[in-house]
Formats: sequence, C-alpha cells, structure tokens
Amino acid sequence: STVLALRAILAYDSARSKPKADGSIQLFIDGHRAGSAVTFDKETHGSIELTDIAEMLEPGTHTIKMVMTGGSEMPFSLAVNYSNDKPASDKECRVGLRVSLVDKEITEGEVTEASVHVTNRADAPLPTPVAIIGIPGGLEVRHDQLKELVKSGKIASYEVLGRKVVLYWRSLEAGQKIKLPISLVAEIPGTYTGPASRAYEYYTDEFKTWCAPIKVSIQPSIK
Repeated sequence: STVLALRAILAYDSARSKPKADGSIQLFIDGHRAGSAVTFDKETHGSIELTDIAEMLEPGTHTIKMVMTGGSEMPFSLAVNYSNDKPASDKECRVGLRVSLVDKEITEGEVTEASVHVTNRADAPLPTPVAIIGIPGGLEVRHDQLKELVKSGKIASYEVLGRKVVLYWRSLEAGQKIKLPISLVAEIPGTYTGPASRAYEYYTDEFKTWCAPIKVSIQPSIK
C-alpha cells in the first residue's frame, strides 16, 4: 500500500506540475486595486502572501478578485479570520436567551447579578440545552451560588471556563422558560466588556442564539 501511495503521488505530481515562470499577483476589492501587485520569479519558494484587506471589508457584500499576470498554474488557498462582538443568531436555533446585568456601575467589593433567561421556543421537549454566559472582567463568579442552583434543580450542572459560565440542562419542556441569577463579586476596578453570551442544543451546536456582551464599570472603594 505504501508503494502504491508513492506511485500515486509521483503520477499526480507529473500530471499536474507546470514549468515555473516569472509573474505577479494583484488583488481587487469591488473592482479597485488592493495594494500593490506582489511579484515572484522562478526562484520563489514558499507561500506568496498578498495585501491585508481587512480594513477594506466594511459590513456588506463585497467582490474579491485575484489576478495573476504571467507566471504559471499554481495552487492557492483562502482563509478568512474575523471577530464580532455579537455574531448573528441562527433562525434554526430553538433555544432562546436573554442576559442582562443588574448593575451597570458597582463599587469594588460589592455583589451584583447577571440575570439569565432561557426559553424553549419549540413546541416539543428540548434535549440537552446549553447556555454560555460571558462575564465581564473584574467580576468574579460565586461558585457556592452556582452549586446552590444545581442543588435546587434549576440547572443540571455548570462549568466556569475563564470569563464564561457554562450552564447545562438535561431537557426543557415545550415552551418552558427559566429565569435564574448568576451572583458576581466586583473584584478589580475598571470598565469591562464580557464575551457575547450564547445558547444552543448540545448536539446541534452549529445553530446558536447570541446575546450582546454585557458591560460593567467597577469603581474603587474609598477607604
């Protein structure tokens, strides 16, 4: 099998390889040149990196075109990395979520709460829903309060992963709504924004409901 695999690789390389030639590659965004053309020659090795176009991609629809002048046939790949304070929610997600912070401003050492509302938007029981609540920096989660939520049956279990509190349920009945608090202690003065919160079904995590990040301003205590 190893010999056959090597033969296949050599045959593919022989069939697809082309003579190298000098040339250049130019990117166009919506018909306009993006930076200068990147040139290469027969001795060029490794990846050819093109102009960073992130600042040109404002919200909306864009057409990206790559044009090679000269050169010879070559492989290419396209990778898109982006971030968004609040990604768009999926209509297919059957778990509803609302998250708000009781106090937008708080003094160091005081306690506040994140109010969490989870809803089964389906007309049937919902298996294994999950809610991930983004906690702003400067606030510390009270684990004893989360353990009380488990003990009282309001959640099945939880995890704290960095600035995120992950809440698990075994199921939600059709149309069921759950409201619960997450107790937080103001530890470090400053202004903070947490990660976006989201909810989904454990086995269909490609469909999510997203909530805007919650923000808090923590004032230093006067001693």
